[in-house]
Amino acid sequence: MDCRALAAAITHDREAGRVPVLISATAGTTGAGMIDPLAACAAIAREHGLWYHVDAAWGGAALSSNRLRGLLAGIEQADSVTIDAHKWFATTMGCGMFITRHPAVLSEAFRVTTDFMPSSVSGLDPYLNTVQWSRRFVGLRLFLSLAAAGWEGYGAHVERAVAVMAQVRQQLVALGWSAVNDSHLAVLCVVPPPGSVEVRELVRRVLASGRAWVAPGSFEGREVVRICATHGEISRADVEELVVTLQAARPAVVPGPHAP
Repeated sequence: MDCRALAAAITHDREAGRVPVLISATAGTTGAGMIDPLAACAAIAREHGLWYHVDAAWGGAALSSNRLRGLLAGIEQADSVTIDAHKWFATTMGCGMFITRHPAVLSEAFRVTTDFMPSSVSGLDPYLNTVQWSRRFVGLRLFLSLAAAGWEGYGAHVERAVAVMAQVRQQLVALGWSAVNDSHLAVLCVVPPPGSVEVRELVRRVLASGRAWVAPGSFEGREVVRICATHGEISRADVEELVVTLQAARPAVVPGPHAP
């Protein structure tokens, strides 16, 4: 994000009679793990009196690591933050978090009062102030994981994932692949060497093999192979298998089983 362009856009909108209300920065894009300048965005939001939201759906788990937390410097100034625990916090699907420093706004946005839902809670009542109501208690999944592993366990999990991606990156670059995203999170976008099949066909071959999982993606207008690490038991052998599988899927013509 170009912060000068952002500030100029706010000024331009106001001069045109529009009313900007929110700046939404990203702390780790899902596609490439890129992080906006969070502190600079916070300063612009304060200067213009705007709500400052940080979408940390992917990268928010870095907060659990003492070593990686600094990557998200400025997130503590946000008015609200979203984090998907089913991504890097390794819970199952549907476990997401919305965090705000303004509980009164949260109450105003979500509170529902009915005669058949009386509350004796003097402050915020989680039952009356969430969108979940009587649906399943998905937050229990994260609570139990935190109870078992703690912040230290999650920090180790996140740091290990980053180390795994560094291994994948090193091996692929040594084989002539290009790493196109400069991210310190566990997301890698790569382009195969010249002469390889196009990205989507390469990904199709990898998935058809059943030996590894990658996804097609786009980074700065370029087709890429997206690789991420979220599983807590990824081994060096898994890394080797992934690299071998990607290499095998590269040729423009894949040899048949009886070819020399």
